[in-house]
Amino acid sequence: MTQTVFITGVSSGIGFGLAKEWLDRGARVYGISRRAPPGLAEQPGFSFASVDLSDLKAISPAVERLLEGVQRLDMAVLNAGIQGDIGDMGETSLENMRLVMDVNVWSNKPVLDALFAGGRQVGQVVAISSGAAVSASRGWNAYSMSKASLNMMMKLYAAERPGTHFSALAPGLVDTAMQERMRAVPADARFASVERLRKAHGTPEMPTPEALAPRLLDAMERLRALKSGEFGDVRTLH
Repeated sequence: MTQTVFITGVSSGIGFGLAKEWLDRGARVYGISRRAPPGLAEQPGFSFASVDLSDLKAISPAVERLLEGVQRLDMAVLNAGIQGDIGDMGETSLENMRLVMDVNVWSNKPVLDALFAGGRQVGQVVAISSGAAVSASRGWNAYSMSKASLNMMMKLYAAERPGTHFSALAPGLVDTAMQERMRAVPADARFASVERLRKAHGTPEMPTPEALAPRLLDAMERLRALKSGEFGDVRTLH
């Protein structure tokens, strides 16, 4: 039976890499993001809807149109996210923090509610989280807060929907546009984690999304061994 997969933030980065890997494996993939993913729209088995995930009211209608007639999803990946500003809490505007929380956390509620609308069955939900959710590295403020909140959202939905396996997954370092923006942050001794990212770029420690995708799919399968709602890290899952 053909696997059915839903992915947010599919235009680039991890979302694009996952979509391409699943399509190569013969899956039926439904994706949403602001921009259409280059080269995927023409592939058989891929369906796409454009939506700005910071526009919370636009999300549910877009997802419901995309999934019209779909009775079951084997996998839903909540991948879309933004970094926000790097800086100390006192330097970061509330407006920037609100935008990060809207995209990284609140957008996932209308997405999930639309996925389950009309009794649709969803086998597994994986939210792409981060080690930043638990590390509290200086400078990551809104991003760390958003990923910690995302982890808790998975626990709460898991408690409500025992028929679906929920989890949050830290993918490790990945060479994405987000990492490129991080490397452009001026050197600052306060933010040691940013310097570590610069050093990891171009090494096996920071693979491309396409190179990492098979490992992530394997990790998602292994997440099923965890209690629903738990957080796992691709670097420690066995």
